[in-house]
Amino acid sequence: MAGKPSYEDLTRRIRELESRNKALEDTVRSLCENEERFRTLYENAPAMIASFGKKGSKTLWNKECATRLGWTEEEIASSSDPLSMVYPDRGLRECVVKDIRRSDGVFREYAVRAKDGTRRIQMWAHFRVPTGTIISLGYDITDMTSAQEALKKSEQHFRDLIENTPIGIAIVLDERVVYRNPEQQRIFGQLPEKEFPSLYDATTHPDDVESLRQYYEAAISGRLQHTGTEFRYLPTGDVNDTQDMKWIHFRATPVEYQGRKAVLFTMMDVTKTREMERLLHVQDRMASLGRVAAGIAHEIRNPLSGINIYLNALDKLYRRGDLERMEEVLVKIQAASAKIESVIKRVMDFSRPSEPRLVRTDINGPVEEALGLSAVMLRKSGIEVRTKLSTRLPLCLADPQLIEQVILNLINNAAEAMKDLHREKIIEIGTACTPGSILVTVSDSGPGIPEALRQRVFDPFYTTKNGSTGIGLSLSHRIVQDHGGTLSVSASRWAGAEFTLRLPVRERCAKTP
Repeated sequence: MAGKPSYEDLTRRIRELESRNKALEDTVRSLCENEERFRTLYENAPAMIASFGKKGSKTLWNKECATRLGWTEEEIASSSDPLSMVYPDRGLRECVVKDIRRSDGVFREYAVRAKDGTRRIQMWAHFRVPTGTIISLGYDITDMTSAQEALKKSEQHFRDLIENTPIGIAIVLDERVVYRNPEQQRIFGQLPEKEFPSLYDATTHPDDVESLRQYYEAAISGRLQHTGTEFRYLPTGDVNDTQDMKWIHFRATPVEYQGRKAVLFTMMDVTKTREMERLLHVQDRMASLGRVAAGIAHEIRNPLSGINIYLNALDKLYRRGDLERMEEVLVKIQAASAKIESVIKRVMDFSRPSEPRLVRTDINGPVEEALGLSAVMLRKSGIEVRTKLSTRLPLCLADPQLIEQVILNLINNAAEAMKDLHREKIIEIGTACTPGSILVTVSDSGPGIPEALRQRVFDPFYTTKNGSTGIGLSLSHRIVQDHGGTLSVSASRWAGAEFTLRLPVRERCAKTP
């Protein structure tokens, strides 16, 4: 018979039980904390978590499920067949049941019905946990699917636009053409299947190859300053075959193609436009020729009439033998003839001006030379001269003597316009640089030119001054055009005239430090 336990044994047993009880309490507390963490994670997970248990087992349906499909956890748990609520189509529901039983963790796409009857597209995967319960994890891709469909439609619309636009579009990678849209193919032909053609192949006019290369390099490096340019395309590759030659206007934009820097070219065949410009230019020259002819007739009519009168008088004096008066009449005939000769010389100067000898020029040089030549005349006329010459101008291609002639003519015209002015007389000359061009302005405080007459002042023989031939501005306009520039007139800030001479330049303006 076992003896009674001692007091020490009982005390030890009690301590062991208390220790076990404390460990059990800690375990229960830890389980409760883990369950709370799981519940928090489960309820607030950004993914849908569901579990359709057997009768009497726990049904899971977290907040994301309720948000995406509309049914609450209580509604799902109280249903005898919750799957039929989500998958009303029997065939689809049977497929889902098979996937749930398979529990292979593979995400599959399903068309799911929400509580409001809308169709949702979702991805679901099913997992079997160690306890044997099957957990389903899903996420809603309805918005993403709609966005993808919209993107496909947008891409299709964009492709339709590119494929059917009347503008030729090409992509150039490493100086080789890797894409042409149909309009581009119409101009240049289809791309070969094996090797992409060079941007500078034999169909490009030899004189345009270097400028095309510079344009491409400027575009690929992001240094492109002007919006577009032109080159000549030779379908036959024969430089002498001008009948089939085409003028192509194009613009370049740097893009990324297959992860590399490329250039997108948009091109238009402007051959017909060029031809129309040529015909309009011919028509304009013919109209100018008509005005010149009318001006010539007007200029020589008076001296020619005088010559006829003097010849009749000379005949009478000859019959009378009055030699002394005959000499006077001959002098007058010579003067009238010289006047006619002077008119013809000015017309010849206008119709065949000197060819500009273009050199790299600082435009301030010809301006200062013209100011120096006219300084004495301006000072005697009481005209204040103001200059605003930029010191940050790039060099341009120009004939310094011809540009000086244009500036001098503009200064003289301004001085002549202010000859009878009784208020302050001012001539202001300035130079500046804008993207792609250099500007020279000559402004005055004179009476100005009415807006309706500003285009006519460049017509041959048109003048508003007495004793003027009207050739000066026409000749200046012609010189500037031969430089590839423009000459225009507007109102100055004193309501006088302001002439603006614009010359092209390819270099950038220097930045002010």
